[in-house]
Amino acid sequence: MTTEQNLNEQDLQIQDKKTKLEQVRVIIKNSFNPGSYDYNEGFQSYDRANPLSARSTSDLLDALARNERIELDAKVLVASKDGRASTKSISKEAFLKAFKEDAGNNVKLTESDFARDSFGASSVGQDFTPLLGGPFYKNLYFYQDYIRMHADAFYAYHSDPFANAVIKITRDFVLGTGFEVSCDMDDPKGKMAMAVWKAFERANELHEQIDQACTELGIYGEIMFWKLPGREKYITYQLGQNQTAPTGIIPRVRLLDPSNLVEIVTYPEDITRKLFYVWLNPTQYQIYTGGIGTEAPPEQTQPTLKFIYRQIPADQILHYKVNSVSNEKRGRSDLYPIFSYLKRMRDSINYSLIALQKTSAYSIDTQIDGDQTDIDNYVRAQAALGTIPQAGSEFVHSTKVTRQYLGNSKASGSVSNAFEWCLSAIATGVQIPVSYFATHLSGGQTRASALVATEPVAKKFEKRREVIKRIIKDLWDYAMQEAGLEAIDCDIIFPELITQDRSQKLKDLLLMQQNRWIKPERAASIAAKEMGIKDYDYNAEIEDMQEQLPEIPAPLTNPGKVSATAPMQLPEQQDTDVAALTSKDKEEVKQNDQNPG
Repeated sequence: MTTEQNLNEQDLQIQDKKTKLEQVRVIIKNSFNPGSYDYNEGFQSYDRANPLSARSTSDLLDALARNERIELDAKVLVASKDGRASTKSISKEAFLKAFKEDAGNNVKLTESDFARDSFGASSVGQDFTPLLGGPFYKNLYFYQDYIRMHADAFYAYHSDPFANAVIKITRDFVLGTGFEVSCDMDDPKGKMAMAVWKAFERANELHEQIDQACTELGIYGEIMFWKLPGREKYITYQLGQNQTAPTGIIPRVRLLDPSNLVEIVTYPEDITRKLFYVWLNPTQYQIYTGGIGTEAPPEQTQPTLKFIYRQIPADQILHYKVNSVSNEKRGRSDLYPIFSYLKRMRDSINYSLIALQKTSAYSIDTQIDGDQTDIDNYVRAQAALGTIPQAGSEFVHSTKVTRQYLGNSKASGSVSNAFEWCLSAIATGVQIPVSYFATHLSGGQTRASALVATEPVAKKFEKRREVIKRIIKDLWDYAMQEAGLEAIDCDIIFPELITQDRSQKLKDLLLMQQNRWIKPERAASIAAKEMGIKDYDYNAEIEDMQEQLPEIPAPLTNPGKVSATAPMQLPEQQDTDVAALTSKDKEEVKQNDQNPG
């Protein structure tokens, strides 16, 4: 080794803390630049050969595992047997043991190791204690964990009867027979706004999309509406030659699969400051891609699939999430807390059915006093009869043949409580009473106990309904903004969650209207919704009544008459003098009050 090499090695060894600190500052500065968080088409993905190109936490962990020059000084929380906690410094190698490596040597940290049992399998008593605190152990931080949750939830919804019931019960109670949107129709702007909204509803098939949104919000834990730019009618990506994106006058919104949005890019210190969404996935595969006929138009010739990579500005996405806390970007499925119990429930049912099959099983023990030829002849004769002989079958044999039916004496038919335990855990995890699942455990409840059980779940459904109302209200505001209309308030009406006495509710509506707590139009819309009238239009109804029934005799009065537009009254609440006035008389009285001179 030369003197120059010795000097260089000594120089590296005597670097002081100040120099190391300066190097760390340079690395941090080069790794994160707030000004670079702008969406652009020239986005460069992570290059494993260049650790400074890391753009996500998973990239940084990959760089940490691959590059020996990157140093790490980690402190972890250690719990002793007596319950006391202390901090301990660990090496880079010990820290990396907390992470798992897949076949591609990509560092991966899975929340499922400690937050929940996997949907496919679970171990009893093996609760995970994280070595480090921070967002790693509080979020579906890695995309693999998020996709795993989606896969578990999607499979459970379509294949598990109880998971399917949870999602559909929630949707059916939250949406009921659908929603209606109304505004002040006395204002000319209100009439224009309603015309715009009705067109927006039809163009976007909004009732169907809201139904899907309510279902997917429970499955995925979040939904995303994309406000298509440029008034495009459909989602398009890299169109072929001579192909154009169809556009329309009415703005369009489309539900996106949130699992395709691999990253929500924000400022790291404030995740509510969203910059853009990264859409990265292959499309569905299709076999037939040619057009119709020999001279098919260009838009009918399509590729087998496309691989989409695009960045969508945050102001184009309406993002709603549930079952998450303030420091999480993504939502969680309603089924997330019960994945393992759904698996155990299915297993307990399957094992119980298998046990019943074994208990019911029987066999026939046949003893033949003869040689192998006699045995073979008897086997062939029995094979012709089938497995189970027909009723009245006659067996003819000598005294050298003995037949005896044997039951499965070793099988046990005891009843297990696993079903009740699992169903109770599932019901608790989703806040839905056991009686809602229509099992053999649903019976035997009194009316009082059923009402008590209904109260908590009604609050759950009301909370979810508020999310749906917020979605519709945001879509209303978007439609009004695109139409160039001023901000106009709207009312979103749903049927009641828990069916009550309809007659009593109509009386309550009448009382509210008579006391001028609500306007007649709103009371009428709510009443129509309760009566199951889907195409109710208050103004059209009044016009038809004035044409067909210009004057309606008031019941239980002298020949006095009331206008068709007069508020409804119960017989015991009517005033004879008021009932005797016609609409024309009331209008004259009103004008005289306004112009006493």
